[in-house]
Amino acid sequence: TASPPPPEKQQTVLRVAVVDDDEEDVAYETCVLGVLRQGYRVLHMRSTRGTRIRNCFLFCHVSFTTQVNAWVSESEMMAYVRSKEKEMEERVDEAEAEVAKLKGLTPCSSSSYSGAG
Repeated sequence: TASPPPPEKQQTVLRVAVVDDDEEDVAYETCVLGVLRQGYRVLHMRSTRGTRIRNCFLFCHVSFTTQVNAWVSESEMMAYVRSKEKEMEERVDEAEAEVAKLKGLTPCSSSSYSGAG
């Protein structure tokens, strides 16, 4: 299942690959997304050198669906990362101030304790 063809569907290339257990390509085929129609299709697979493999076909079903794009742009992601870095720096500063305050405290001696007993 593929997402709907983008506006640049005539310039978008779909690559389908068959890989082995080591994630190495065994065969592949490419096609222009704008030419691909929905339904059952047969892709004639190619070797890693790009030549068609005799009697090697991949039978597949193509359908286009609408899917919300959950990805954000690089600039949005970097702005988010920077804001989180700033938050972390502020928390580190707060923790360091708390440590300095605790180091400034001296342990109470028993003579200075005036609790009821």
